[in-house]
Parts: sequence; structure tokens; C-alpha cells
Amino acid sequence: MPDLARAKALIQDGKAEQAWSLLAPQEYEQAGNEQYDYLLGLAALESGHPARATLAFERVLAVDPNHAGARLDMARAYYALGDYQRARAELDVVRRMHPPLAARLTIERYLAAIDNRLHGPKVKASGYLEGTLGYDSNVNAATALTSVFVPLFGVNFTLTPVSVMRSDSFMALGGGLELSYPMTSGLSLIAEGALQQRAYSHADTFAYRSSDLQVGVQHLTKQDRLSLTVGGNDYDLDNAAYRRIQSANVEWRHQLDDRTQLALFGNDARIRYVQEALRTESSDMLLYGVGALHELDAATRFVAYGSLYLGDDTATDGRIDGDRRLYGARLGAQHALSAEVDLYANLTWQKSIFGQENAIFATARRDWQYDLALGLTWRMNSAWSLRPQLAWTRNDSNIPIDEYDRYQLFVTLRRDWR
Repeated sequence: MPDLARAKALIQDGKAEQAWSLLAPQEYEQAGNEQYDYLLGLAALESGHPARATLAFERVLAVDPNHAGARLDMARAYYALGDYQRARAELDVVRRMHPPLAARLTIERYLAAIDNRLHGPKVKASGYLEGTLGYDSNVNAATALTSVFVPLFGVNFTLTPVSVMRSDSFMALGGGLELSYPMTSGLSLIAEGALQQRAYSHADTFAYRSSDLQVGVQHLTKQDRLSLTVGGNDYDLDNAAYRRIQSANVEWRHQLDDRTQLALFGNDARIRYVQEALRTESSDMLLYGVGALHELDAATRFVAYGSLYLGDDTATDGRIDGDRRLYGARLGAQHALSAEVDLYANLTWQKSIFGQENAIFATARRDWQYDLALGLTWRMNSAWSLRPQLAWTRNDSNIPIDEYDRYQLFVTLRRDWR
């Protein structure tokens, strides 16, 4: 019986030739052993024997057609052999399995290389349309209190209905488009846009439309992806201009190994509120952080990820609470319940410290915000998916009017084009 643990360690250490020498003599006796065949295929591929690798991967896929790793490596072997059509077919199968981000980056890189080999540079496009039905417990993200004590005047003030939380059902429509144009090896121009419109059954004044546009460049290598973009977001409330954001973004992702990815990111945004009554809320925000993703189990696509970030939010028009310093953390996981269904969960915590005493409430504002999202993605086929989700937000604050709870329960039907 070959030492499979040693063979795996040799491959991970870049010593594929040694792993091949260890495993190949046992092929006649061990063929059909899924773990052995997969390691043999990897060793063969990494040591320059792609034809032998395809035979080993075929045996793995005969036992487990949903073995995403074997399919991806089969595509790599076909690519090494110059069989680009079969390589593309295998990559398309893996992509429909909705693999982790690390695998998606590898797929993107190979598909771009195949396109260049077969057709030369050309624009790649993908897009989606989606519709959502749901319920929102707090459409205006407002306090549940009907009156608050105001220290400046020493009395309780009754809040107007628009300042008190309100619930309603809603319907939303959205769509997006992504474009990529390869210029040189690994370097591409990229552009993406998205539009979403939400309408409430009764709370018409809180209906909104949000549009995003990003353009920039992206560079892909075997282990890294670097993207630099600029863009903007227009947010309209009740069919009137409400907020405008212009931003510059940078993100670097590094593939540490087959299962682990690290990231650095930054965002510089100009946030401007259009309406005169809200103009004092405008600010310039610089946000930066680090993140990581790790695949815990390839068979069930069990992936955990997280990030830490810091931000400086500088008031530009006399915000009553002054500048803000913020800290945050995000944790998440995704787990495949079957080949068609994924379960996911995200948890975000953020602390905001404002630098100026609020004259009305006689204290410097402090906020602690918690966000939780739980959901399922059911891929009905390669184009259609259904996603039920629960999203919950809690904002604690030392200023009562800024405290609120909100949950949204909704289901989204989506159509993708790739």
C-alpha cells in the first residue's frame, strides 16, 4: 500500500516528481482507489505527464462525477495537452458547481487563456436578472420609541411618524452586467454595473432605486489577483435624488495554497447627500482591511472566511456628531448540503466612535452595529437559482434616537447568463 499521506505532502511541497515515482509503480494494484487515483493524477500533472493524469482523473470521476477538484485538474491536464475544447467543457461543469472563490479564480484564468489561444482577445460578458418578494420589519431603519428625552431642553419630545419604525412587505427587481476585455497576458479591462429597484406595498415614501457602476483594470497570475477600480453609486428615495457616492477601490488576493486565500483591500469614498435637510450628513470615508478564506472540506465545499477593517469617516458639512472612527469584523461560512443546494451565513460587527459631542443629547455618540444573514441557494439548473434569506440588523447607541432593530425575510429568483 503506497504512503498516500507522504505523496500528498510531496505534492504540496512542490516535489511532484518524487510523488509520481512513489505512486506510479502501484497503479495496477491501486487503480480504482479514489484517493490514490486523485493523488496519482495530481502527481502526473504537476510532473509533466498530463496524458497519464487524464486517465487517473477519469477513474476518479467514474466513481464520483461531482468531484470538483478532479474535474478542475482534468481541465488543466487537457489544457496542457492542447485540447482546449475539452478543457473548456470541464471548466464549465466545475463553474456550474459554484466552487469556492479560489477555484473560481483558477477557472477564470484558464478560460481567459483558452480564449486567447482559440480566438485571441475578446470581450467576455456575464449578467443576471432577479426578482425578490419579502417583508421588512423596519423600512426606515428607525427607533421603536415614540418619544425621547432631549437633555438640551430638558423635556420629552414626541417623534413624528416618519421617525418611528414602520414595517411593510416589498417587491424588488434588479440586474447586473460584467464585462472583461483581456489586453495582455493576465491583464484585463473590467466594468460592471448593477441596478435595483425596491417598492413597498404601503410605505411609498421609502421606495428606492440604487445603481452602481465600476470600471478599472484587473491583473491575474497563478497565485494573485489585483484589481483597481473607480466607480459610483446613485441612490434615489421616493423618486428623488438622495445620495451620491464616488469611490476608488483596490483589492489584492493571494492564493497561499490550494485551500487558503489572503486579501488586502481599500476604499476611498466621497459620500454626498443631495437634499438640503440632510447635507450635513455628507462625509469622506477611507476604509481599509485584511481578509482570509479557507476551504475546510473540498467534498462539501465547506468554506470559512473573515475580514477585519478600519475606517475614517470625515464630516465635510458640519455633521452634528463630527468625524467618525470605525472598526469592524466579518465572519462567514458556506457549506454544500447537496450538489444543488448551498447553506451560507454571515455575521458582521462594527463599532463607530464619533469625535464631537452631540449638542442636543449632550454626549459624544457611540454605535455598535450587528448584522446577521442566513440563507440557502438552490441551483435549479445552470441558469436559474432560488435564494431564501433572513437578514437581521441591530444598532445599539448611547443616543436613543439612533437605536433600532430590523429584520428582512425574503426570497429571490435569479437568472444568470455566462
